[in-house]
Amino acid sequence: MKYKKIIFAVLLLAAVVSLVPAVAEAGLKTDIIKNMGKVQAVSDLPDYDNPTVVVAVVIQGLLGIVAVIFFILVIIAGIKWMMAGGNEETVGKSKQTILNGALGLIVIIFSYAITSIVFNIILNRD
Repeated sequence: MKYKKIIFAVLLLAAVVSLVPAVAEAGLKTDIIKNMGKVQAVSDLPDYDNPTVVVAVVIQGLLGIVAVIFFILVIIAGIKWMMAGGNEETVGKSKQTILNGALGLIVIIFSYAITSIVFNIILNRD
């Protein structure tokens, strides 16, 4: 019983591995690029013919959104600090939130810079 499961797993793995070249020969890359072109035409997005460019744009866009969230967090904490009215507990929490938000913002800025450099190297841009 135990050996049947192992043999079945090995045969399944062999079948999957043997299908990979067949899928690659079927023009999967060409199909993906054609579908990307159709979506671009319908949605008026910029013309990207390389999926790596799309991934780079999405990652950098998400990092930008997260940076805006941290910036808003710092602003809200600053407003809470101004409205604390001398309450030391609220002031302490606000200071800690500002520190955390600023550190998060710094991490996101460095992450954006690193991804920008890496994708420029990958895409061979100047």
